[in-house]
Amino acid sequence: MKLNISYHHLESTPSIDEKVREKADHLKKYFDGNVDVNWVCSVEGDRHKSEVNVHAGHFNFHAEAENDNLYKTLDEVLHKMEKQLRKKNEQVKDKIHRG
Repeated sequence: MKLNISYHHLESTPSIDEKVREKADHLKKYFDGNVDVNWVCSVEGDRHKSEVNVHAGHFNFHAEAENDNLYKTLDEVLHKMEKQLRKKNEQVKDKIHRG
């Protein structure tokens, strides 16, 4: 898994980097092979925002969350991304078992 972390209007800190890497590790269980994860943390006014883009093969997934706490946005965006990935995996399984 290739992880790229970007910051907009926010300073990078080791604790944020570690937390993002920890959250991104949760996504590994959904993929076999090369996966590119782009994680963007930003601040707009007093609102914190996290965006995740996952590129795996010919699949692209995107999720974003906004909150007053950066760490809450990390949890929320991971939850949204995992929901999308579980749904896609179920669709693939249904297609395989239908045939």
